[in-house]
Amino acid sequence: MNRTNDIDNLMSRFGESAASYIEMENSFNYKELPESPVPAASDAFVVTEKPPAAVVPESIETAQPLPETMATLAHPLDRRVEPVLDDLLEAMSADAAVSEPVSVPASAGSLRSLLAEVALERQAEARAQNEEALRRSIPNGSVAVTAARVIAVVSPKGGVGKSTLCAALAGALGAKGRRLAIDLDPQNALQYHLGVSPDVAGMASASLTGECWSGLLLDGIGGTRVLPFGPVSGQERRALERFLEDDTHWLARQLARMDLAADDVVILDTPPGRTLYLEQVLDVADQLIVVITPDPASFMTLDPIDRLLEGRAHQAWRRDCHYVVNQFDASRTFCQDMLEVLKRRFGKQLIGVLPLDHAISEGLAFGVNPLLEDEDSSARQEVLAIADALKSPVRTSALAGSRAS
Repeated sequence: MNRTNDIDNLMSRFGESAASYIEMENSFNYKELPESPVPAASDAFVVTEKPPAAVVPESIETAQPLPETMATLAHPLDRRVEPVLDDLLEAMSADAAVSEPVSVPASAGSLRSLLAEVALERQAEARAQNEEALRRSIPNGSVAVTAARVIAVVSPKGGVGKSTLCAALAGALGAKGRRLAIDLDPQNALQYHLGVSPDVAGMASASLTGECWSGLLLDGIGGTRVLPFGPVSGQERRALERFLEDDTHWLARQLARMDLAADDVVILDTPPGRTLYLEQVLDVADQLIVVITPDPASFMTLDPIDRLLEGRAHQAWRRDCHYVVNQFDASRTFCQDMLEVLKRRFGKQLIGVLPLDHAISEGLAFGVNPLLEDEDSSARQEVLAIADALKSPVRTSALAGSRAS
């Protein structure tokens, strides 16, 4: 079988003869595009060379245009637009022409920060002026001692009723002169126990401005005169405590400026624990009352407070350091046992045991102090007994001798 037979067989299948078979050869004449000069590439942009156009054979007839509907559905990638070099070079020259940065208008946030800096500087200047005024108001040199009797009420821990007892003693002491209750505790709670209007200017703010305490005394329950600690900010409190730290006789100077008489009695309420306020109080007190409760938590704090007091054996109050047990619940056997332990430890220094009385805390909500106003209260009777122990002739003579020395 040869090539002719193959053609005959193929054409016979289509019902044709081999004579109708025509063999065609396609010849393509490829023409190259003329070379064009390529511009130098910029450092900022690289222009890709345009790909060569598709070669169309001469012998192929021109294709008919596609219908309009098909032309509009062409894929987006088929419509690629090459970047124009002239436009790119023009954009580069425009960017290079801008040599100076464009100024951005100040935002509201930056203005707030600037105003905050000014406010902080003004506050710092005000604090510096207050500190300078206080330094000028307190003379240096020898420390003047107040003529009044000073009783300090302290506690090694909080929640023992220290401020309650301080207010009760201020009203129970039968002094011939004035009875002053001064709050040195930043909690500022003494004013509530003595019926003073809250949020009034007090000791702290007056100390920062160099004002004498005498002009800030307020009338309290039971004929007392009250000087609250007063509301202060955290910065003001820290400024006040810096004075206490720098001047160990700060409180003595403040009391001396009040020009108190020998018949006056000052009751000082202090923060719990060992603080700068306690250090100042131990410097001026004639008598010291340590308030505790009959529970293990209070008992465990006794050794640290004892070590602190033993380090000041030269102070006048070492002869008159007393302990008072508060919130004693006689219905509980454990409280009875704890009281017995405390009695053995303190001996004659234990001068009072105040029973647990819920009417005291409840009366605070209504502006009533049963320890000052309820004559039938067993707790009030105990407070009166403590006040009598504090003003006994023996202790008074001992204090007079300590002042003379």
